[in-house]
Amino acid sequence: MNGLAEQKIAFIREVSEIEDEQTLSALIAAYLQITAKAKAGAKPKAIRKKFDAEAIRHNRGRVGHDKDKIMSLIREMDIQEPIEQLLSQLSK
Repeated sequence: MNGLAEQKIAFIREVSEIEDEQTLSALIAAYLQITAKAKAGAKPKAIRKKFDAEAIRHNRGRVGHDKDKIMSLIREMDIQEPIEQLLSQLSK
């Protein structure tokens, strides 16, 4: 048997062990919702021709860093030492 057939059999076994009517109803409703989308002809998303990390983050709902807030924190810290000195302290 292939992997898909084995997964189906395992899932059928899991479903057949459900004894709670409410759980079974919820599972049936979820299945119908998923199959309705497939029957409606849900098209797969188009493949991007060009990599754009910012667009990917935006599509996934992630917000980038607030640059103004970061810069205000940097000014608030008021570090006086030169960057070279700070970096040399890290390597010790």
